Amino acid sequence: MEVLESPIDDPRWRELADTHPDAGPFHLPAWASLIADCYRFRAFALIVREGDEVLAGLPVVEVGARRARRWVSLPFTDSCAPLIRAGVAADEVFAAIDAHVLAAPVRGLEVRAALPAGAARHPVAAGYIHTLALPEDPSQLRPNKGHRNYRNQAVRKGVRVVRGRSPAELATFYRLHTLTRRRHGVPVQPRRFFDLLQQRLIAPGQGFVATASADGETLAAGVYLVHNRVLVAKYLGSDPSLPDKRAGYLIDWDSMVNGCAEGYHTLDLGRSDPDADGLRLYKSSWGAAEAPLTYTHISRTRPPADRGSGGGGIAAAVIRRAPVWVCRALGELFYRRAA
Repeated sequence: MEVLESPIDDPRWRELADTHPDAGPFHLPAWASLIADCYRFRAFALIVREGDEVLAGLPVVEVGARRARRWVSLPFTDSCAPLIRAGVAADEVFAAIDAHVLAAPVRGLEVRAALPAGAARHPVAAGYIHTLALPEDPSQLRPNKGHRNYRNQAVRKGVRVVRGRSPAELATFYRLHTLTRRRHGVPVQPRRFFDLLQQRLIAPGQGFVATASADGETLAAGVYLVHNRVLVAKYLGSDPSLPDKRAGYLIDWDSMVNGCAEGYHTLDLGRSDPDADGLRLYKSSWGAAEAPLTYTHISRTRPPADRGSGGGGIAAAVIRRAPVWVCRALGELFYRRAA
């Protein structure tokens, strides 16, 4: 087997990402390329082949300074497993990838998935992932009583959800997302990141913005990504200055119902930190299955401890009390380093 570092738009990688049954939105070349272009990184695909036949592959972004370069598959991505053709020996694929990474002038490769045990593979607990199997009939969805009540409250209070793909809808989401990140004391990613997301994924049909409004006010909005009958709930934002009309519950419910009707088989509700008990309960209460999430580092030595999210301590207090532009300015400095 031979491992190649190919451009992220290599037709061979595109074909694998388009046709593999396990591929999701984060395997699309557009996702890796927008991360690379936004933060001035290099994006490429590691392609495993034998002769002219592509056996496996994964998208990669090279991050870090010259003396501390490392590969990630992928930054700002909850999970992204390598894609391997049916009938190909996974052990041989990972052995070939190991050898290529260890010979490269980088500190290692972080894969946002659990890989089989190996001498150079170091598993790291990353929290939990929640996925919901979507039935063909939306009446078969089984949220718990509390979530049903909150959904019904939103409907009674006149909340309505619309979906769209326009720059204006993305701009509305970004305003709400910034307010949410500020409330949590966490920097927000640059506006250009979401502009690229709209241009490269949402506008071409690989995602949408769901916006909830009532009485002429926009209450909340969420960004969803789609590919290969998989629906990913990626971002959510709301306005804390407005009355709580349970708009976020209705956004999630509307996306589930439409996902069933449109033939999606899975709703990925994303990663939760180990100590995020409230968020984990929220996701599980929709009927989603919770599973431990493990990332794998391929390197000669075990990776250092997690550097954290940057959302605690003094920085969080400053963000919560400062104008919105401070949250954005700190995001410009933080996210490239945190990739």
